Amino acid sequence: MNILQRLSEIHELPTLPEIAFRISALINSNEADVSMLSRIIEQDPALTAKILKVANSSFYAAPANKISSIRLAVTRIGFNEVGHIALAVCFVRNFTKKSNILDYKLFWKHSLTAAFLTKMCAKSCGIELTSKDHHNFFLIGLLHDIGILIYDQFFHDTFEEIMNYALKKEISYQEAEREIVPLETHAVVGSALLELWKLDLSVTSSIRHHHTPEKSPEQFSAASTAAYLSEYILCNSHLGSFEGLITNGKKDILDTLQMTPDMMAGFLRLVEYEVEKSELVLALESTGPVFQLRGV
Repeated sequence: MNILQRLSEIHELPTLPEIAFRISALINSNEADVSMLSRIIEQDPALTAKILKVANSSFYAAPANKISSIRLAVTRIGFNEVGHIALAVCFVRNFTKKSNILDYKLFWKHSLTAAFLTKMCAKSCGIELTSKDHHNFFLIGLLHDIGILIYDQFFHDTFEEIMNYALKKEISYQEAEREIVPLETHAVVGSALLELWKLDLSVTSSIRHHHTPEKSPEQFSAASTAAYLSEYILCNSHLGSFEGLITNGKKDILDTLQMTPDMMAGFLRLVEYEVEKSELVLALESTGPVFQLRGV
């Protein structure tokens, strides 16, 4: 039985957190308002405390202007911003484990940065984003590597085999995946999980093709391209994942970005600032070693 078949039979496989489902549905709703979002968040004390901490941080308020209301926090930070911070908190706390391979703090920093950068790359390519697009592009960036977590947590023997092969052959993680599990890469496994969660097709398809945007269905090619560009920038920076450098990028796709190294550095500064503002990774300790692999 292959990994995709086994995936649907894992009883302890994480489900989409209920609060994340409700927040996501609300953001995409035409009836969304501050009160509704506030009521959802207030049902989770830990999430409430996190949002209030962000709202009272130096990025948003002076010490004398401390607030204790989620409604005021949403007003201060912004509706979509609070929604996205809440979603990220839900995923980080539900999918963080101990690992002898993966450093989860670095993993989530990479993913959170990709959430902001994917939207930024889309805008740079001239893609006009609707409110729903903003939300979906954030999810695409945040969850693009969730298949790696599935491998680490539920198919760990195969995950170790891929990593050991990559280290032995001195190749990238992606190259090792293509040789060990060519039909079940982390992109394929991750998109399969999100299909089980019944996330929007644009999200699942773009995550499936975030390394192969040229194979994306036409209606999702813009999102897949933005996800690829985000991954390319991050994997070739100090905010990259353990996947290694992407040294042999897809020239025709990279040309659509038309960015100089200085512009890319500016992008990274902006998204690093957004991640720092959200304070989402500060509570996570390093949970495993960091493997240095060769580039693609």
